[in-house]
Amino acid sequence: MCTQSIGTIREFKTKSFRVVVDAIPEDDLDLSFDETGEVARKLDNGTYIAFVARVRVLFHGNEIGTDYLGGCIYESLDAFQDHREVGRQNAEYERLGEKGRCGSYFRDMIRSACAEAREALARTKRMGERD
Repeated sequence: MCTQSIGTIREFKTKSFRVVVDAIPEDDLDLSFDETGEVARKLDNGTYIAFVARVRVLFHGNEIGTDYLGGCIYESLDAFQDHREVGRQNAEYERLGEKGRCGSYFRDMIRSACAEAREALARTKRMGERD
């Protein structure tokens, strides 16, 4: 898999980490669902782009957590971020004491990569305590 970024989707910092969500080329796109060929035509004419969404969690410049989602087909990288609106809606439901109603794999990817990063830091700390 090519890991050269084709564009940044979102980047932010937490207390401990720098989180980068970007897009890398999709080397194994499955269009078996595209019975009419419409998606393939829109990919060919540039209406859609296909990519793998990648979340990288960096600690002092070192990648310590990642997650990937392949097969993304959108009109733009910004359109992929529409899932942020799902997160906002869920937060509003939760503020009202209700359970969020929609899932967001965008949000889940970030959580997963950050959890991996936290575990990597904890392992490093435990190894240091053994010395």
